[in-house]
Amino acid sequence: MKWETHHTKEITEKYVYRYLTIEKLIDFLDTNSIYLARLDTFEDNLENIEPYDINQLKFLTLSKPDDANPEMPESFWDEIIEKSKIRLQEVQNYLIEKQKKRFVSCWILSDVESFGMWDTYGKSGFVVRFNREYFQKIIRESIHLQTEPTNKIDLLVVGKVFYQDFEKMLLKEKESLLRFSAFRKHLSFKHESEYRIVGFTNENENETGLRFKLPEIESLDFEIFANPRLSSFQFQQYKKIIEKYLKAGKLKESELKNFLEFRNLKY
Repeated sequence: MKWETHHTKEITEKYVYRYLTIEKLIDFLDTNSIYLARLDTFEDNLENIEPYDINQLKFLTLSKPDDANPEMPESFWDEIIEKSKIRLQEVQNYLIEKQKKRFVSCWILSDVESFGMWDTYGKSGFVVRFNREYFQKIIRESIHLQTEPTNKIDLLVVGKVFYQDFEKMLLKEKESLLRFSAFRKHLSFKHESEYRIVGFTNENENETGLRFKLPEIESLDFEIFANPRLSSFQFQQYKKIIEKYLKAGKLKESELKNFLEFRNLKY
């Protein structure tokens, strides 16, 4: 398994965050591994798309235009539409085949917790926080721990995601190129400020996800914060669960909790 980084020297944020439900947090603690999901299982269908394919899609005609030239025979439009459908299918198949060979874990680059991310990813959950440079070092040093099927990964890359305006790629195709297209997302996802671990394979794997093994959980330096909207009772109950896997005091109150409880603070 080879190792590379993707624009990590440009990163200024100190931490990487992973927002989790209690079920996924327990899975992380129990297996001391990071789950890499196969890219074709992601909600964003355009994951790993390349500028050339984006530009190809813009020129497809999948239905007769409302302002079509009335002098053009129907056979002309039928032929154009049929060719466009064939090309669309080719792009779809090509993209899906690439997605099936990429396995990804998504983290958030930030210096602080995010209320927006709590709302999106962790309404009933938690966040795991690592120092970004330490996290990257641990990932690299854990390559030798991998067993089948994860050790079938040919190349492991970590780095920041680039957010691009697909509508402008026609004029900026060369400028939009990335060495690894798995680090490209549409500009509408920019709020995520994503840091990724991407495993590349040369063959399609039957697994929809791979577990990347880490050192023993107790030896890792990381923090766990509870959702700031949890009540004190809920926090104590979850604390008991988490302390079955980690030493006491590992679960902390969110650093944002005071923002929500300021009116009720007593001195």
